[in-house]
This record gives sequence, structure tokens and C-alpha cells, in this order.
Amino acid sequence: MNDTAAVEFRAGADARVITPDVSQPVYLAGFDSNRRALAIHDDLFIRTIAVTDGRGEPFVLTAVDSIGLPRVKKNKGSRVVAATHTHHGPDTIGLWGPEEHLTGRDTEYVQRVRDAIAASQAAAIHQLAPARLAAGSTPVASLVENFRDPEIVDDEFSVLRVTSHDGKTIATVMSYPCHPEVVAPENTDITADYAGHLCREVEARDGGVAVFVSGALGGMLSPRTEIHTHAEAQRFGVVLATAVSTALAGPPIEAGPVTFARREITIPIQNPNYVLAEQMALVEPAERRGGQLLTEVSLAQVGPVMFAAVPGELLPKLGLRLKTEMRLRGASVPVIVGLADDELGYILPEEDFVFPADYRDPGKQYEESMSVGPRTGPIVVDALMSLISEGSHV
Repeated sequence: MNDTAAVEFRAGADARVITPDVSQPVYLAGFDSNRRALAIHDDLFIRTIAVTDGRGEPFVLTAVDSIGLPRVKKNKGSRVVAATHTHHGPDTIGLWGPEEHLTGRDTEYVQRVRDAIAASQAAAIHQLAPARLAAGSTPVASLVENFRDPEIVDDEFSVLRVTSHDGKTIATVMSYPCHPEVVAPENTDITADYAGHLCREVEARDGGVAVFVSGALGGMLSPRTEIHTHAEAQRFGVVLATAVSTALAGPPIEAGPVTFARREITIPIQNPNYVLAEQMALVEPAERRGGQLLTEVSLAQVGPVMFAAVPGELLPKLGLRLKTEMRLRGASVPVIVGLADDELGYILPEEDFVFPADYRDPGKQYEESMSVGPRTGPIVVDALMSLISEGSHV
């Protein structure tokens, strides 16, 4: 990862709309069942950045305005697809249908999204051109709080920007660990919440494509506000957009090498709701290996920026642990990419996991009731720690 040889750094980007047609039933994900979309407040997008050092396959990062997407069961190369986790987009998982026992997942829409992802990634790669890199981070404490463990908060806003040699912005990648759920649960408008406002604001100010990924937002890193309107979501987006220049205020940096590694992992399924949802055909069946759930993690480095991609909603205690290790290994800007290439629900520290007495009425153990099980956290973190210590590779 610390290869200092000269590189031919190039970057490309793409964005396209994936807003569903609300004249047909569209069930919104993230809060209660039977929340049908009645209008479109703002479009949902796929936004993609591709970068390469000219020595191998480009690293491609795609952000999708979605609650989450099930794992694609095929070789994806050096490509990562992450959900922004908006709570006001279509139910792409299946848990928020018209009734508790009926899926909300529209398989045709999910396939449309997957086809659009592939097209966006191909377009971003086609747009690859010589580029320069800037990166940095800054705390933005005013927007987020932890409802589960108030003393553990990650408020780091991380930014990577690639520009053409004439100074035009190609893309801006941003990460912030806060659920996109500013807008009220009763909302029936399609919206990307604050993440969408942030991207539009950055694109309007600076040009290029703005790519937002959620950080370690599990357990519950949520908006710090008593106001749950579209205007408040816009305010969140503007606050973060204004922080971009602060994050990028440091001296120029070398692009450095672009590297990537992926690792499959298996996790024991210890949540009866998880199995029941599959049996009821609410969700797409997960791939198994040896009776355990098969998923993946990945690690990418672009110059001083290291991306650790996790297949769900990592709690900040684990996210901060990974960031510390990435910094020790030379990353000046460590980034957690949440809900990447899978959506397993909450990923908790094993020492903090308490099995719910009743999985249907979990009370304070809500996060545990939406987790594969207590071994998920250590397995995910150990796999990423191993990739970090080994150094990623293309």
C-alpha cells in the first residue's frame, strides 16, 4: 500500500436517476410497513466514481439512494456498491410491504437498479481522464447523536475530490455516519433525505458528480434535530456541503497508488427473524456456505484515503476501531463505507450484544433483533483488520 512509484492517476464519474413511478404501488422502506409513496419530493440517484493508477483494473465506487441492496452473487472485480440508506425510497429488501407477511420488494425495480448500476460503472470507467486528488476530513458535531450509546459518537465528515488538470471537478466523494432519516416516519414522499440535498448542493457549488456513502451509522447514529421536515433535511445537506471546503483545506497531496482487495466471510445465523423472513419469501434468499451466511468485505486505497467497505450498519464503536487501525497503517483519511455489497442489518460489538428475550418485541435490543447475530461484528472487523495489515492489492 505504501508504493511511492509514479502513477498515472485518472478518474471518471457518472450519475443517473432511479426514481420509481409512484403511479404504481411503491412501498417505502425503513420505518413502518404499508407506507406507500404518494409523491416525489426529489429524485433518487445512482452516483459512481472510478479511479485508476494505470496499473490494473479501476476501483469503482457506486452509491445508490436505497435502504440497502442484497449481495450480488457473482465476481464484481474492484467494484463496490453502497446504499446511502435513505428511509424514504423503495423497499429493496422486502421487509416493509403492505402487510407484515407480504414483501414490499419489487423485483423488476431492483433489477432496473442493478442494470443502472452496471451502466453507471461502465460509463464512469469510459470517462477516465487524467486527474488530481485532494482529500481530508473535519468534525461536524452539530448534526448527529447516538440514541443507543450517547457517549460513543463518530462525527467525522470525510471528503475525497478528484479534479481534471484544468481544475474542473470530476467527482466529490463524501462519507458521514448519520442515518438519512431527518424527514418524519409519516412522510409519503420519495426523497434521498439529507444525503440527496448534500449531493445536489455540492454539485451546484463545485460541479462534477457528488457521491455520498454512509459511515458507521449503526446503533443508532441519527440526526440531532427535533424538526423532521424536508426543509430541515435540506439544512443538514447545506451544513455538510459547507464543510467540504474545510475538509479539503489542507496542502496538495500526491494521488499515490490505487489498490483493492476483497474477502468473502461466513457468519452463523442466530436470528430467528432472519430465517423466517426467508421462509416467508419476504427477502431474497442469502447465499450459504457450510450452513452459514456468505457475504464479503473489501478494502481500497486511493493515495492517502482508505475505504473499508462493510456489508451492513456498523456500530461506531467498531467503526472507530477500524479507523484507528487504518491511520496506524498510513491512511490520513480513513473512510468506512457502510451498507456495501450487502445489507445484513446492524453489526454490533460482540461484547455489547444482548439476545432479545422476544425477537418480535425486542425493546432496548432493537439493534440485536435486526442483526444476523453476535458473531457478525468480530468476523467483519477481523477480516478487515487482516486486509489492512496485509495491504490491499488489485
